[in-house]
Amino acid sequence: MKAWCLTVVALTAALTSCGPKSAPKPVAKLIEPSPSPDAVWPWKDSQKAALHKGITRWRNEKTADGTVLDLYQFDFKTNPKLRFEIYDQDEDDAKPFDNEADYFPNGVGQVVRHLNERQSGKVLVAWNGLFFAYDRGPKTPSRGFAKHIGPVVLRSKAYHNVGKYRWTFGVKSVDGKPSFRVRHEPPFKSLPGLFDFASTGAQCLILNGAPLRLTAIDEKPRPSTPAEVGSIALVDHMRTSRTSMAWSKDDRYFYLLVVDEPDSETASKLALKRGESPTGGWTLADLQRFWIAFGAWGAVNSDGGSVTQLASIDPEGGYEVLPPRIVSSERRIHLDKDLKDAPEGGTLLTFYITESR
Repeated sequence: MKAWCLTVVALTAALTSCGPKSAPKPVAKLIEPSPSPDAVWPWKDSQKAALHKGITRWRNEKTADGTVLDLYQFDFKTNPKLRFEIYDQDEDDAKPFDNEADYFPNGVGQVVRHLNERQSGKVLVAWNGLFFAYDRGPKTPSRGFAKHIGPVVLRSKAYHNVGKYRWTFGVKSVDGKPSFRVRHEPPFKSLPGLFDFASTGAQCLILNGAPLRLTAIDEKPRPSTPAEVGSIALVDHMRTSRTSMAWSKDDRYFYLLVVDEPDSETASKLALKRGESPTGGWTLADLQRFWIAFGAWGAVNSDGGSVTQLASIDPEGGYEVLPPRIVSSERRIHLDKDLKDAPEGGTLLTFYITESR
């Protein structure tokens, strides 16, 4: 019986191999999503709130597709005590600066609590930082270890001379005032002189008041150049959650834009691949279009999608938190000043604004 079965299988295989080959399935052509109608300024339906001295927020919850938009303005002249800084989960973990961090358990809430405990100034606003990689294996945490894709500068010292990715974004204190900067693939040895805090991997949307070139959806990926934003295939053209930063020519104002889509990054990616209508979020072109309308002197795109997260001080001293969609579908939660029960789902780097004493 076994021999007969094997003979039938062999004959079937032979007949199949001799027959006409089926034509390969056509690859669906990607189509750029239509521009978001909300990627304009000003927003007619936004609510304006003064959150703290020198910090103003505009929120638009009345978009047609359910996207929630937050724009923060930080005025460093009105409040000279404001500081922009970066926290790296690899800087004070079990093995500091080994380019390996168990990042996932520490969402933005846990990071803010940790920063408030370790320093004198209180964190006022914190959000997810730039792109990172991760390793997964049998001996790693379930979400893997986060790794840097390029250098980071913390307190005027550069770490992790690895990778070569797009633009480096950061800040340098000049005469006690912030100077926000972007540089295209700067040499590692130059970083401490250029920045006090910085990270590699940004996409530069606006440089010296002018938009840089975006890569079309049907173009092949190519190395980043000083004339271009710095493409990330597929991701640039998804309508998804976004985190972006900008600044004025005189560096008095720094801006944070958080685009919170109503669905998930996975749903956004599938919609693009299938040619379906997106259900919310912005593309990279939408971000650039917004900052052009806003009149930004400089603007960059940070990491986004499912890791988009935000913690913002509220009038009672607690925090309003946008948890990462990867762990929660909540659009906003309110936590006390100790940030008890803050959700996990962190990123390797966290950008934040603190107030010195």
